[in-house]
Amino acid sequence: MSDIDSEQVEQLIVRLGEPSRYHFGADFLEFECDLVKTSAAKGRHHDITCFIQMDGGYVGIQKHAYADTGVFRAPSGGATPGESIEDAAVREMYEETGLVIELTKFVLDVTLDVRCKDGTIPWRSLVFLANALSGEMKAVDTYEIYAVRLLSRDEMLGPISELMNTSGWGGFEYRAFLTHSFFEEMDRLGI
Repeated sequence: MSDIDSEQVEQLIVRLGEPSRYHFGADFLEFECDLVKTSAAKGRHHDITCFIQMDGGYVGIQKHAYADTGVFRAPSGGATPGESIEDAAVREMYEETGLVIELTKFVLDVTLDVRCKDGTIPWRSLVFLANALSGEMKAVDTYEIYAVRLLSRDEMLGPISELMNTSGWGGFEYRAFLTHSFFEEMDRLGI
């Protein structure tokens, strides 16, 4: 994708390892397509997702659109023009979780076909393992984030993934796929 600097990706691969690459497609609901189209109109066709390890679990976020549903997912965000992928990851994770993080492993590089009624929008997710270095686990950007909590791997792969897959939302179907792919890759790597 043109909005992700391939040189930065290569530098991250040198430092954090070669990610597994996947492709996924999902039928998005109209309101989901509208959100993706808004990002695409600003030239953004990507997200940076971080599975943040902390106290034996992983930090999950819940947005207002699905508040009190039981659905939590790994936090994600995008780089602004001129911002490095790593700087964007650190900034977004702080805004969404209140935590200062460091990227420790480049785990997945996933392309997504966001299927809408009027066509397909290409998307790309760069997925990292990260460690929490400092901070207090709470939403800083309360306009976007409703809740933050620590999740176990079993919660993420079990009941939360089930809620995502039965929601009817293409975005949740995709997030469940990312979660399962992430943990499969962690197992493969012995991490």
